[in-house]
Amino acid sequence: MMYKTVIIDDEQLAIDVIVHYLERFSNFEIVKTFTDAVNAFQYLKLNNQVDIVFTDIAMPEISGVELIKLTQNATTYVMTTSFSEYAVESFDLNALDYLLKPISFERFSKTISRFENLKNISIQDRLAPSFFVKDGDDFIKVFIHEIDYIQGLRDYAKLVTGDTYCLALKTLKSIEQTLEPYNFIRIHKSYIVPLDKIKQYSGKSVGIGSHEIPVGSTYREDLKRYLQNNKL
Repeated sequence: MMYKTVIIDDEQLAIDVIVHYLERFSNFEIVKTFTDAVNAFQYLKLNNQVDIVFTDIAMPEISGVELIKLTQNATTYVMTTSFSEYAVESFDLNALDYLLKPISFERFSKTISRFENLKNISIQDRLAPSFFVKDGDDFIKVFIHEIDYIQGLRDYAKLVTGDTYCLALKTLKSIEQTLEPYNFIRIHKSYIVPLDKIKQYSGKSVGIGSHEIPVGSTYREDLKRYLQNNKL
């Protein structure tokens, strides 16, 4: 499948870098490039078929953030910038990724992989609750329904999804507060789990998928109460 691609940046050199990288991916077709954000906005507002847009953030007249807000279409956006302080605002707009200039090919390749993976999941999953985790230099999108458990490691939290995981520079308590509306429960001083994924409880541990997670004595009564309220 060919993915129609647009690149927007007020610096031609920045456009040339992305063009050069995309030439290595045969399934991406660059249909337009723009150094003028206003012209790019007019093109996107015409509902031209575009699968993915790489857009700079800090541009005259219309910023990349404003561009996304104004177009409000189903196109996937990747934000590019020289300024790391824009990251949170970019992800609030549900951008696929955030690339900090100068962009390496290795980092760019990860973005392409994320986009291709996105195209392979259902629309329902794309709209599912999620948040971004800063893991090293990367921002990783984590769907809440995919989390098997979260383990606290001092100032870090390990978010496990199946056979993979990522580390967030967050305390377990702060993540617990974030996930409270999504039916997660603390079962140990170092573990939070989604209640709807518990398959087995043996008194000292719970089974979630292939994982066996310890239950602390302080938290057993709360867990038993939930299980009692949901038994046949």
